Amino acid sequence: MRSLQCIALGFAVSALMTAGATRAGAEDDSLGVRLVNQMNALYGRHPGVRANHAKGAVFEGTFTPAQGADALSSAAFLKGAPTPLVIRFSNAGGVPDAPDTDPSTDRIRGMAIKFKLPDGSEQDMICISANGFPVANGDDFLALLQAVGASGPDVPKPTPVEKFLAGHPATVAFVTAPKPVAVSYGTQPYFGINAFKFTNAQGTSKFGRYRIEPDGGPAFVSDEEATHRSPNALADNLRAALDKGPVKFHLRVQVAAADDPTTDATKVWPDSRPTVELGEIAVTKALDTKKIENELLFMPTNLTGGIDASDDPLINTRSEAYAESFGRRTAK
Repeated sequence: MRSLQCIALGFAVSALMTAGATRAGAEDDSLGVRLVNQMNALYGRHPGVRANHAKGAVFEGTFTPAQGADALSSAAFLKGAPTPLVIRFSNAGGVPDAPDTDPSTDRIRGMAIKFKLPDGSEQDMICISANGFPVANGDDFLALLQAVGASGPDVPKPTPVEKFLAGHPATVAFVTAPKPVAVSYGTQPYFGINAFKFTNAQGTSKFGRYRIEPDGGPAFVSDEEATHRSPNALADNLRAALDKGPVKFHLRVQVAAADDPTTDATKVWPDSRPTVELGEIAVTKALDTKKIENELLFMPTNLTGGIDASDDPLINTRSEAYAESFGRRTAK
């Protein structure tokens, strides 16, 4: 098993690799700005790419709602005709050319979806390949990144990151959880980080978290096989699969019980909680990632009617950091 410090580097590459990178900005900067500054410090500055999940591949697709999905929410994409999608799969980390199995990714993948709604508006959905999150708020995430940055190989033990992990058991649980390597982005399950409130036409509301599950079930490779694959196998294998037809997922919502926490992303709900089938995501075409990449901004707060953010503090922090990263990579 990898050491806790090595696993923690999945959130940020070693400070040794980025010595001399720009450090965090002014004390009065917002939390989102400070998070992006710290990611740039850890991963280095890469003009024109995201501060995190820098390596990605963009695809086109459609969403077809399941019969009765609008009983959970009155959201426009849950009724009527199929909805066009733009989907970006990605690897965690801020190095755009890092191999899929590079330690800086900690094998965390992302699936961000933009629903193109009939009235011209959009709905965004951002999920990752792990069920849960290492910390409950943005301040702790910044503290984790700072601890990693201060924990070079010559730092006396216990290092700052070891001290952080000692006081945050949820982070330890997250980073030590098994993370097998998928055959492709299309065979990987994805999970919503935060809870959202779903309200139907009758005004009934329930809290839930998204789950995106491959139509044929998850498919992984052994660690040994993963070491011999091409550095871009996750995207390449998905593109190859599209030659045989659409690659499909089931979009579901896991519904919270009355006493399940909805404001702490580290708290994973039991598998016994019911799930509601929302519909089918079909990935249909690979797009020119380099051409479209900088146009895409996925925001957890970009929501349509019938879906509202919970009070989870990470939601606004994520949107703040994503907006800051977008502004930097598109600046002329």
